[in-house]
Amino acid sequence: MDTATITTEDAGVVVRKGIAYARHGNVELRGDLYLPAGDGPFPVVVAAPGGGWRLCDPRAAKVWGPFLAMNGIALFGFNYRVADKTKMFPEAVCDVVSAIQFVRGAADELGIDPARIAMLGSSAGAHVGALATLGGDSPHFRNAQPANDFSSADASVKTFAGIYGVYDLFALWQQEIADITDPKERRSECLIGAPPFANRQSYFDASPISYVRYAVNTIPMFIAYGTADETVNPQFQTIPFIGALKQAGFMVRDFPVIGAGHFWFGEEPIDDPRGYTGYIAPRLLRFFKQFL
Repeated sequence: MDTATITTEDAGVVVRKGIAYARHGNVELRGDLYLPAGDGPFPVVVAAPGGGWRLCDPRAAKVWGPFLAMNGIALFGFNYRVADKTKMFPEAVCDVVSAIQFVRGAADELGIDPARIAMLGSSAGAHVGALATLGGDSPHFRNAQPANDFSSADASVKTFAGIYGVYDLFALWQQEIADITDPKERRSECLIGAPPFANRQSYFDASPISYVRYAVNTIPMFIAYGTADETVNPQFQTIPFIGALKQAGFMVRDFPVIGAGHFWFGEEPIDDPRGYTGYIAPRLLRFFKQFL
């Protein structure tokens, strides 16, 4: 394994930090692996953090990695390229596909079961994760793959869990233009590099709802959202996405979190039963244990 990797063990959880999973020129992408103590192989959740495509915040892995590992499920939380200086579609999704391929290709060395891989994401992480889950076989997300030992590995996952995700990028742009006058501050335009009426096809290609189809409807889906989310309005994102999934024959577990807004998934303590994360945690764990 990469010599920069740091391995620690605390409270029965083995953490391997700084694992390099892909490289693009001078940019090296890394992730942290949280493993249950003991002998594997373990099922694994590949977790893409949120951050509005302009930063990649690993805090969700720090919350969920130990929780899942203590319950027998590994988690690989990773960074992907972000649109802080230039557009980053489809590159960010290619990185998610690469992370899945790496985890499967290096399964023996990592101590995980390559047949039991799930995808998890929140906000922008749910967006890129859903695109990799539903459209990972698309040329859009394969042409930019890095040259590594696992670039030909299978990129499929058994399950997907999305928390207050963006599933229709054009709908997000319509929400943003009502509130944000400066195009440089609109997250959707930063990701694509152009407004939709300059590059309409890209907004279609960058929307997970565009990849909802019979061919992949065997993937169980866990979809949660806050009913008071003003950052990613569920009326234009999660609810239409859930409807499309059900119409296409997917098994969907949908969880509206009453009164919740945005940002809580990776920030609140899991062990507080009064919190939004505390509400979701046992339900998400039950989902993974059933379908992984």
